Amino acid sequence: MKINGLIDHPRWYDIKCTCDHSSVETEFPIKNCLHCKFQKQEDSMPREDFTVKENDIDDNGELLESTHDKTVTEIIIDRGDKYQDIRGWKF
Repeated sequence: MKINGLIDHPRWYDIKCTCDHSSVETEFPIKNCLHCKFQKQEDSMPREDFTVKENDIDDNGELLESTHDKTVTEIIIDRGDKYQDIRGWKF
């Protein structure tokens, strides 16, 4: 998969984890830890090609009820400005 917008060392990598791993109540997502939040966002990004169902479109641009499979081989990352965290991605 081609991933557009990868950064070798985004700013959030330098934020230390503030979780206390002695209890589930003191860990992310219950505890507000920026490092763990950003790590979870990065881990949720696809790294391999995947298939989605797309609606077919007629000659007038109208959606049909039939679908076809589309293999996604490239995504674009949407990053936050301050921490360079992954806010989302699109294909």
